[in-house]
Amino acid sequence: MSVSTSVFDASVDFDDLLELIRPLSVMIISASTTPGSLGHTTVVNVLEHSDFDGQVYLVNPKGGELKGHPLYKAVSDVPAHGIDVALLLVPAEAAVATLQSCAQQGVRYAIVFTGGFGELGEAGRSVEADMLALARRTGMRLYGPNCAGLTMLAPRLGLTFSTEFCNDGRSGPLSRIGLVTQGGGLGRSLMQGNERGVRFSRWFSTGNELDLDSADFIHWLAKDPGTDLICTVMEGIKDGPRFVAAAKAARDAGKPLVALKIGRSDFGKKAAQSHTASLAGEDAVNDAVFAQYGVIRVDDLDELLDVASLISRVGVRSLKRICVYSSSGGAGVLSADKVGEAGLSMALLQERTVAEMARYAPSYAALTNPVDLTTKALVDPTLARNCLTPLFADPEVDVVLYPITSNYAASTEGIVRNMLEVAKGGEKTFVPVWMSSRRGPAHDILIQEGFAPVYSLRNTMLALQRISRYACHVTEAVDRVADSQSLRLRSTTITSEMSLPGNEAQAKALLAQYGVRSPREQQASKVDEAVAHARAIGFPVALKLLADGVLHKSEVGGVQLHLHSEDQVRRAFDLIMNNACQHKIPSQSIHGVLVSEMVTDGVEILVGIHRDEVFGPVLSIGAGGVWVEVDADVARCHLPANRSVLERTLQQTRIARRLERHRNLPARDGQALLDAVQGIAQLFLALGPRVQSLEVNPLLVLDEGRGVVALDAVIE
Repeated sequence: MSVSTSVFDASVDFDDLLELIRPLSVMIISASTTPGSLGHTTVVNVLEHSDFDGQVYLVNPKGGELKGHPLYKAVSDVPAHGIDVALLLVPAEAAVATLQSCAQQGVRYAIVFTGGFGELGEAGRSVEADMLALARRTGMRLYGPNCAGLTMLAPRLGLTFSTEFCNDGRSGPLSRIGLVTQGGGLGRSLMQGNERGVRFSRWFSTGNELDLDSADFIHWLAKDPGTDLICTVMEGIKDGPRFVAAAKAARDAGKPLVALKIGRSDFGKKAAQSHTASLAGEDAVNDAVFAQYGVIRVDDLDELLDVASLISRVGVRSLKRICVYSSSGGAGVLSADKVGEAGLSMALLQERTVAEMARYAPSYAALTNPVDLTTKALVDPTLARNCLTPLFADPEVDVVLYPITSNYAASTEGIVRNMLEVAKGGEKTFVPVWMSSRRGPAHDILIQEGFAPVYSLRNTMLALQRISRYACHVTEAVDRVADSQSLRLRSTTITSEMSLPGNEAQAKALLAQYGVRSPREQQASKVDEAVAHARAIGFPVALKLLADGVLHKSEVGGVQLHLHSEDQVRRAFDLIMNNACQHKIPSQSIHGVLVSEMVTDGVEILVGIHRDEVFGPVLSIGAGGVWVEVDADVARCHLPANRSVLERTLQQTRIARRLERHRNLPARDGQALLDAVQGIAQLFLALGPRVQSLEVNPLLVLDEGRGVVALDAVIE
């Protein structure tokens, strides 16, 4: 059974995964009687460490018995049909034949633990292709290969070979956090975060994602009533639209999605491809897509655990106004530094809060922010409680941050208990930061009481910053519903049969149909025509080579600007033609020149769209002109997008500030710019998959009320 997403994503379907996650029957192929082997551990996990009362069938060519269950010598010997899940621990070379047997036995889901497939090269990819073809032909779904299986802890079900499953979820109450990782090692590392108080309740390790991928399990967790928060570690995103649909499902369900996307460097990309045969994707595009659809991106495992822990405890809220409480003056100042560096703020305490603390605090205590009651608070529990109570009630405070610099055994334990006593009844988020390398009873108390500590001020600020940003995204919710105006394609003459634009004039003609105007300009195939057009347009003019397939005219000497006379036009025409000849541009592709009026009084903007190999159409907007690569002032968003998303994307750039009124400079026509960006995006979408990129550079933004002008346009 499949589940469709919203109307906006009607083309994306997801399996409901019911028989995989709540199976009634499980078959383990290559079950082993040898303790310590993967085949034996898998059997033990299902029979002894899971709360599973369904049917279990064990297959081993030697036959015999294991844990009171017969060992069938072949899959075909198993006396059941329509088995929900088969677990395969067979060598890679036996995978296709084994899967064929599973399909004949009516297996619905097959989890292939074995490695040695696409991650090893072409031969492995060929085997994967055969496996996928078999799955498509029979309707059986594949999980993996090269994976660690799945772990459910409420109720317990371990379809995994991990020897650590028996310890998962045993050290305290579970959090309602789901985890999806492609790799097994990093996933296991996160699962062992239960030692620091972060206890995941579901874990899917998806491996090479030959069939089912991370998006399937993110989507399932978005619908799962037992999950409030979703975390994922991805080495590559194979199907961008499915990931976007899953991210939207999580967002619409009110479940934050925290993602660690690895493979962002050139070295990392190569490693990801060799590890899971995944496409890492252009990292700037990943950033843009994550931000657009409300995915909280983190940079390492510690940060993921910190963000997950904090959200699971306090929910989604703004955590920008920080009050630092410490018995160490240096720690207070260092904390304040980190607050400022993260773009957060030190809370301004209310006068009544300070006055109330002053009733009990020693005269030498610091009662503004940071608050330092000195070491007297370590030995006087009453002092700490009396001063902390008004602090936790102050409406100007979002977070009370407590940097614990050292472990002083009983003293530290005492003050932590005092803090927790107040924090549990207070209205503010309490964040303890354990800065000492020495653990102790106080550290363990924090975990036991559900206040998992963060282990560095830097990570603390990152977590607060990311959660606050996400809270803002949820509040704005500007891209939840697509603006019908932004998605409605204008009437146009574009058809699938027509030839695509090969030069600037043709590209501009299409842009004009979408409301994006060009300068006054005319085509000229001969020098006398160019002179006549220049005279009619009015000097100064520009001459540009008009040739099919030439994307960057300036690089072949095909652009001459600021021509003020007929003689200059003649010389420019001859120079451009000579340059075209020297660069061996085919004569049949040359149509002459484009004679254009010179328009210079405006802000140059780049508007470009390219078809990303993972996510599809991605729009880039930022500083334009000849210095675009040097300035590197560009923001991106995924298409289609409504006007609010486009405006928010533009505001991420530095050049957006140049559109505003400043001193004696007039405001530029920002609304006309957004109109043009919408039109350019609509044109790209209308042209369809034949077009790989469309670039308008520069798009000149004139004074407010005067619109914009496309000075150049290229369509590939």
